[in-house]
Amino acid sequence: MKKLLYLFSAVALTLTSCSSDDSSDPTTTEGTTLKKIIETYSDGSIETTNFFYNGNKIIKQTTDYGDEVQYTYTGDLITKERYLFEDGDSGDILEEIITYEYDTNNRLIKSTRTDEDNYVEVDVFTYNANGTTSFVTTADGNTIATGTIHYVGNQPYKKEIIQNEGDEFESTTTEVSTFDTKRSPYSNITGFSKTIIASPYTSRGYPGIVNNPLLLTVNGISQESSSYTYNASNMPATETVIYFGSTDENSTSEYFYN
Repeated sequence: MKKLLYLFSAVALTLTSCSSDDSSDPTTTEGTTLKKIIETYSDGSIETTNFFYNGNKIIKQTTDYGDEVQYTYTGDLITKERYLFEDGDSGDILEEIITYEYDTNNRLIKSTRTDEDNYVEVDVFTYNANGTTSFVTTADGNTIATGTIHYVGNQPYKKEIIQNEGDEFESTTTEVSTFDTKRSPYSNITGFSKTIIASPYTSRGYPGIVNNPLLLTVNGISQESSSYTYNASNMPATETVIYFGSTDENSTSEYFYN
């Protein structure tokens, strides 16, 4: 599904360690595991995403449009994601690869994204004493952005991005996500919380790794909002997404669990 491929991808969630303290990794929480999402868009189109696991480790996710994401683990850490999707013009199957590297504390320190045109984008992460994470983004060897990620507990919620647009000009963007107090559908997926800060320059906002996103603002302007109904496990049963300024991508999703 469009929203889910965005969530797990650098092109779309996007796509870590959410704090310097790994002991509170939300993948250790008990509960159900996300099995399927059916998303209905404002134009009436419907897209279904299915999730496949080995225990709580995600193996792949597929959509009924033929898109697929495959996951590779080293121990309990996701070290590779392989995206396969069809080119709408040529019909060719395109491939994108994201690889992840971690330090001895299982914190993400590097993500590398290679797209179908062999464009390579690399993010390097540094964990600061004040609890923030700094990043440097390079593309084909050139620095294109730097920035800082902020957290509330284990949840990244704000990133400040300084985009390098040439020797004489830089622009700064601040993205802020807010969250509810219910459990995220992704909280039980092993290793998912480790990759959530990857590709900060390419992705927008943050999905929930503990709770569920409610509002995304960019430079103080509202961009999108979500509202939910919940099941007996206090996890989303449905989600309605509204995009401010455009209704084309507005949608309602139904969540199903194992």
